[in-house]
Order: sequence, then structure tokens, then C-alpha cells
Amino acid sequence: MNRIGRLFTGFIAAIVEAWQELRIHRLRVLLSLIGVTVAVASLTTALAGAGIAQQVVKENFESEGRPALIVVNAYDPSAIGPGGVSEGTRSAFETTAERFDVTYSSMVGSAWGIRAGREDVSVTPELSVVDPEYAPMHRLVTQQGRWLEAEDSRNMSPAVVVDETLLKELGLEGAQLPLTIDLESASTVTATVVGSVPRHGYGEAGSLWMLPDTYQRWFGVEAPLEGAEFRLWVPIEGSEELAMSFARAMQAEVPGLQVDAFRQDYMAWGQEESLNQMALAVSAIAAIILLLGSLSLLNVAMVTMKQRVREVGIRRSFGATTGRVFFSVMMESVVATALAGLVGVMLSIAIISSPWVAEALPLGGIDEMPGFPLEAALLGLGISVAVGALTGVLPALVAARVRIVDAIRF
Repeated sequence: MNRIGRLFTGFIAAIVEAWQELRIHRLRVLLSLIGVTVAVASLTTALAGAGIAQQVVKENFESEGRPALIVVNAYDPSAIGPGGVSEGTRSAFETTAERFDVTYSSMVGSAWGIRAGREDVSVTPELSVVDPEYAPMHRLVTQQGRWLEAEDSRNMSPAVVVDETLLKELGLEGAQLPLTIDLESASTVTATVVGSVPRHGYGEAGSLWMLPDTYQRWFGVEAPLEGAEFRLWVPIEGSEELAMSFARAMQAEVPGLQVDAFRQDYMAWGQEESLNQMALAVSAIAAIILLLGSLSLLNVAMVTMKQRVREVGIRRSFGATTGRVFFSVMMESVVATALAGLVGVMLSIAIISSPWVAEALPLGGIDEMPGFPLEAALLGLGISVAVGALTGVLPALVAARVRIVDAIRF
């Protein structure tokens, strides 16, 4: 126990001694640690920025469906061209989804030829017929108003959700919701916009969503859906087996139709590899930045150590051992870089949290904005200490080789 106490006391004494040396040579330390501070700030900022960039890319992929997304198609194999969606097919899908205890499921259909208008402006948006669960399945988050609800099918006016592109095309950008627009097919119906989402899809005229029952009630006779599919959002593990089992179970509900089910999301397409490549590229850049900073620190430390030969020789004359000299000189570098790393991490947090950065980056439509990653801060501090230890070894070896006679000659 006494030996451990002596080791601990010696360690604390070395840190205190290193701190005193840093205070004495603060100008030299400040100049030598600027590179480390910048390198650590760059490293942690790059890692935090990479996390935000990955989240943006991930959510962009998941707008087409969050993993694991199962797509189910039911069709007549003898029919030519797309067939309509019967009430029996939709009922069979809902029954099978309930049997498999699937929380998120939705019909997804497209309608063509329905125009959206307001006063003298009229455009043709991408109209999608979906269930309420479609939004969380595709990371659709309303920026104003709300998403569709099952009760909306009983409204006296069709309830719709639009994206900001359609509002801009109709001259309604910035307007307060709810508001009304005209939907034109064989006849004109006044619809109520209950919510809006950020730009979605690739249509120049924007996108519009409504419930299946709403579409069937107001437009089903005039413009029946030519075809639709059904989607499930299920856990990733075992999703392929679940798809095959779901297809067999639904097939039993609609014996006259062919039922296919398969996984379709960015992870199934292999797009996850692009996220890993992004993280690898950022890590490589950060490593190069840190290497340059450590080389600068090592160069300054070696030059200054040659100027401290008399100081080290005097310490040796008062009985300082080789190990004590080595450890104290190395601890100077470790303590200094630890402080530089702390300043660099604080600088990085200030940059990432700055409102100017948030305004400069296209993050308006991000659903889950990640906070500053704790692992990036810890990694920055840990690497700064490691850099201090590595760059302090050579100066410490030089100091340990100094003899009293060298100090006299110097």
C-alpha cells in the first residue's frame, strides 16, 4: 500500500511540476500548442459534422422507406396492365398485417390527372393515396399543421397534406394553415390543407397526400387508381423471412391473385456502404490534420529542449534521477496537450452549436438533429493526451541523457 501511495504521490508531484514549468514557459507553450488546439478542434468538428451529414444522408434515404421496408404487391397474373385495388385486397392486407402484429403499414397508390388550383393558378402535383402510418414510415414530418388522421375520411371536405413546393407554386408560401385549395378532375372539389411538409419527391409542381377512403369517396369513380402497393415497416432482423411468410398468409386471403412481398429500403440496396465510406473519409482527413499538428509540436519541443540543457543539468545536480527527468519532461507535453485538447473541444462545440452554422447548412428538413457527439469530445481529449505522450517521448529521452557536465559546458 505504501508503494502505491508513493507512486501516486510521485505522479501528482510530476503533474504539479509540469504545470509549474508550463507557467514559467507559457509563451513558448502557447506558440507550440496552437497547432494542437487547431488540430483537435478540426478533428472533433469534423467528426461531429460527419455525424450530422450522415444523419442528413440517412434521412434522405429513409424518405423512400425506413429499414426494414417490406413492399407487398397483389395482382392478377393473367391481367394485362395494372389493375385496380379492390376493397377485398385492401381488407386482406389489413387483416394479414394485424395477424402479424405489424404496427406500421400503409397502402400506397398514385393518381394522375388531378390538378390543384387556387384562384388563377393551377398545377398538377404528385398525388399519393396513403394511410396515416405512411408518415413515420417515410420520415415525413409536418413543419406546419398536422399529418392525416383516420377521422379525416369522414370530413365534409377532403383533407390533404402538401409539401412546400406545391404551396409555393400556388402562391401560398408562408400562408397559415388550414386553408383551402381546389382539386380538379371531372369536377372541382374544395379540399382543406391540414398540414405541410418540406419539399418531397422530384415533381416540379410539388406533392400532395390524402387518405384512401377520402380519395375513393371524392375521386374514386371519376379517376380510379390504376394500381397500388402495400408497405410494412418491420424490424430489420428476420425481415426477409417475414416477407415470405406475409406473402403466403395474404395469398390465402385472396386466392385469385398473385401476392409478392420483398424488402425495399436503402440498406437492402447496399446504400449503407456509402455512409461508412463517408465516415472513413472524414476520419482520414482528421488523422492528417492531427498528424500535422503533432509534427509542429514535436519540432518546437525538440528545439526548446536544446535550450533547456542547463536547466536539466541543474536538476540532475540536485539528485533528480533519469526516470524522474524523463517522466517530468514527458508530463509537460501531456499536460500541455491535454489543456490544448480541452480548448479545442470547447471551440468545436461552440462552432457546431453556433446558430450561424445551422443557418448556413441545409438542415431545415432534418427529423432527428443529432447533438454534439460525446464520443467525439472524448476522442478529441484522448487523442490530445496520446499526442502529448508520443511527442513528449523524444524530448524526454534527450533530457534524460543530459549530464551535469553538459550543463556546465552549455
